[in-house]
Amino acid sequence: MKSTDPFKELEEQLKVRDRSKEQLRSKMMQSTNETKKSSFKKYGWIAAACMLFLVISPFYSTTMASIVAKVLPITITPQISDGEPNPNLTSDLFKVVEKEGYRVGSVGTTPSPFTIEVSLVLGDSTLKQAKEDLEAKITSYLYENGYDDYELKITEAPEIPTHEGSNDLNKEYDQVREIVKEVFASYGYAEEAEYELAGMKGTGALTIVTIDMPDHIDESKEIIADIEKEIERQDLEVKDVEVNTFNLQHRLQDNRWSMISSDIYDAMAGKSTYKLAGLSYQVKDGHSYVWIKTDLDKPLPQEQIEEIEKAVQEYLALPETQEQIRDDEYTIEFLLKNGKSFVKITD
Repeated sequence: MKSTDPFKELEEQLKVRDRSKEQLRSKMMQSTNETKKSSFKKYGWIAAACMLFLVISPFYSTTMASIVAKVLPITITPQISDGEPNPNLTSDLFKVVEKEGYRVGSVGTTPSPFTIEVSLVLGDSTLKQAKEDLEAKITSYLYENGYDDYELKITEAPEIPTHEGSNDLNKEYDQVREIVKEVFASYGYAEEAEYELAGMKGTGALTIVTIDMPDHIDESKEIIADIEKEIERQDLEVKDVEVNTFNLQHRLQDNRWSMISSDIYDAMAGKSTYKLAGLSYQVKDGHSYVWIKTDLDKPLPQEQIEEIEKAVQEYLALPETQEQIRDDEYTIEFLLKNGKSFVKITD
C-alpha cells in the first residue's frame, strides 16, 4: 500500500494487518452474549427482484454479478460469538474445497487487488484438474455472497521440508514457555503469564530466550533471575536470556483493535461498490485509530455512506464488540484514494 502525503507521518507508525487471527482469538476473546442479527427486511424485495431478473434473463455476465453485489446489505460479523469462531470467507472456502474431495493447504487473502488464494495438497491429482473441479464451485460461492471484485488463484501447496532437530527445538520451546508461566505465576502475575511472554531465536548452542516483560511489574529482575536458574536446572541448551519491556495495556488494546478493524474491512473487501485497497490501525495515547483505505476517487453517494455508517454502528453495538472495545476511545475513517476521509465514526 502506498502512503499519501497527509498521512505520511502516521503511516510510518501504522501496523498493516498481517498477524494471525487465530492466535488472537485464542488469547484475547472470552465468551460473550449471542450475536444480534442484522435485519434484512428492507433489502429483501431488492434481492428478490435481482434474482428474478437473473432467472428470466437469457444473458449473464460478471457485470450482473456486480449489480447484485451492490444491493446486498453490509453485514459486519464478529470473529467470535459465545466463545466460538464465526464462519468467514476462508473457513467457508475450506469447506467448499474439501467437499469436492481436495485437501486444503491454506486459504488466504491479500489486498489491492483483493486476491483470494487457495493452496491445495494435490497428491495424485493435477493442478489443471483441480482448477476444473473447483473454479466454478468457488466462484459460485463468491457470487452468492456478494464478491464481485477479486482475483482467484488456485495453487499447489509447496512441500514443507522437515529440518533435523526441529522436534527437539519445539519441545525445548514448550519447556521454556512453561518455565516462564510458572515463574510469573509464582510472583502473583498469573494473568500476565497467560499471554505469550516467551520466545526463542537461534538454534543449538546459540539459542537465545526472549522474554517480554510488562512494565508494571516491579519484581522483573527477580523473575528473570528465577527463569535463568530454572533453565539451568533443567539443563536446557540456552545461551542467553534477553528481556524486552512493554506496556501490557497498550498491547492488549492493540490486539483488540486488530480484530475490530479486520471485521470491518472483511465485510466490504472484494466488493466493487467500496473498492477497498487496504487497512491500517494504530493505538496512540490510549486512542484507537482505524483507517480503511479505498481506491475511490470521490465519495460514494450519500445513501451508501449512510449504509456504511449504519452497518459499522450496529457492529460496534454488538455485545461481542463491546467486550472488545471496553472503554477505548476510537476513530474509524474510510479514506479516498487521495487520503481524504469521506466516512468518519468516533465514540
